[in-house]
Amino acid sequence: MSSTTDIKFQYELEDLLADNTTKAISAQDVRTIVTSNYQPVLIFAGRIFSNLSGSWNPNIDVMRTQYYNQEYFESNFISATTSPWIIDNAGSGITNGTYKNVQLIQENWNGNSASQMNELGGVSTNATFDVEVTNGTVQAGNITLKAPGAGWIGKSTASNGSYSGQTGRLDINGNQSAILRFNGPLIKYYDSGDGKAGYNMSIDSSNSNHTVINTIISSIANEDSSTQSLAVTLADMSGSGIGTLANNKLAIDTNDNGAYVQIWRVAQ
Repeated sequence: MSSTTDIKFQYELEDLLADNTTKAISAQDVRTIVTSNYQPVLIFAGRIFSNLSGSWNPNIDVMRTQYYNQEYFESNFISATTSPWIIDNAGSGITNGTYKNVQLIQENWNGNSASQMNELGGVSTNATFDVEVTNGTVQAGNITLKAPGAGWIGKSTASNGSYSGQTGRLDINGNQSAILRFNGPLIKYYDSGDGKAGYNMSIDSSNSNHTVINTIISSIANEDSSTQSLAVTLADMSGSGIGTLANNKLAIDTNDNGAYVQIWRVAQ
């Protein structure tokens, strides 16, 4: 269930801020106000690194997820296949019990070295989970995302350069046998090899589809050049370029320059 409060407009928030001389503002009113989302909400930020070359595997464009708001994607449920985070290895020999704010220790993505990860800004950090361990293992129904962290690299199913998402080890009282994998809130389904990419955007049932009406996209190229072009929109992407407008699909053409991308949602 979404933890954001269903206040869509400023007047709804202000209705909860009546003159408090009679102490009419309750603790619940305060909770409602501080969790309200009546204004546009940043739901995703990422940086695309273009044309990884040399010993990189694979040597194509890669997006690092700098931030995402789990309330707007497939939320905090850790499923077998489709959620932004999945269990890659349930672990073994973990002491049974409930563990709060468990940190995920990154593994270098796709077998690349630590120095290569530093070329992309450094280690992925701060993914945090609540975990209930039964029979010495971590199971899908017993793990909840608390904070999605920053820097994690998601999955690609593109025929030109498919790869699995980055993994990390849950540090549960020193036992690091359980492994999670980051699919990401955006999963790449198309990569042209020359800067064109298409991503499927997961959705959360409480906040529904990402549409051309309720979604705002902001982007800027990585490199400052008068010759570069950049196009980012909600649409299909294929070999012929950006296609027709489409919900829950992000089309990006960086012209091989890379880009920063931010996605916002408005109330609807």
